[in-house]
Amino acid sequence: MKTRNLLLIGVLVFVWTLLMNAPVASLYARFPPAASTARLYGLEGGIGQGKAQSLALNGRPLLQNLRWSFQPWWLPLLRASFHVEGGGQDLQLKGRFARVFGGFDITAEGGGSIKALAAAGGFPFVPFDGLAHFDLDSLHLRKGFPSSASGVFELHGVAFTLGSNPVALGDFKATISNQKPPAGTSADGSIKVVIETLGGPLDASGEVHLQTDHSYDYDLQFKAKDNADPALRNMLQSGGAGQPDAGGYYHLRNRGIWAG
Repeated sequence: MKTRNLLLIGVLVFVWTLLMNAPVASLYARFPPAASTARLYGLEGGIGQGKAQSLALNGRPLLQNLRWSFQPWWLPLLRASFHVEGGGQDLQLKGRFARVFGGFDITAEGGGSIKALAAAGGFPFVPFDGLAHFDLDSLHLRKGFPSSASGVFELHGVAFTLGSNPVALGDFKATISNQKPPAGTSADGSIKVVIETLGGPLDASGEVHLQTDHSYDYDLQFKAKDNADPALRNMLQSGGAGQPDAGGYYHLRNRGIWAG
């Protein structure tokens, strides 16, 4: 091997070593993410491998003991990929986060409280609580918006918590999948979410569709089961969903544009 090639390899290895061991705390302080509601605290280590004491969203601690490690074998596919895991009392997370041209590719699993997950999704207040588990096979974000996704979310012990006494609703499952565009059209595909009841006093089902142009529509139906607590029946009757159909189901239908 020529001396010039050896020198080039040596320089590349040296630069790579410097990059992977660059102190992430100094880099984060010097180049903070612009217009981001997420903040990292207690950074240690380098880009190649490190940890943060906590990740806060909108000033609220979300994940503790967050650890990452760079996955260089994804570089031939032009992906800067990291294995990430961490957790705390409200939320546990483990997965792969990759920076790609035009966005992010995410694969993750974990769980926690519904309120914590809602806060992570940009909804700081929801009138429900319970435990959630998610297994996200893939999520592709383009300009911060999902362009495709697949996976499963399960919610257990869900309760409506807005009143003084929580009202039990039950257990539910949401299956996320990608839908191909109609044959013979130039339209993009869409994301479909199918909702079903696993158990509990509330019978709920329906579908949600999210398009790449940020439009959405949903068609949901729900009713209290025969053995449901009267408090649940009263809540549904006064909830503004209109009159039930002949089968006792209330319906929620709407379409619009996701402002986020």
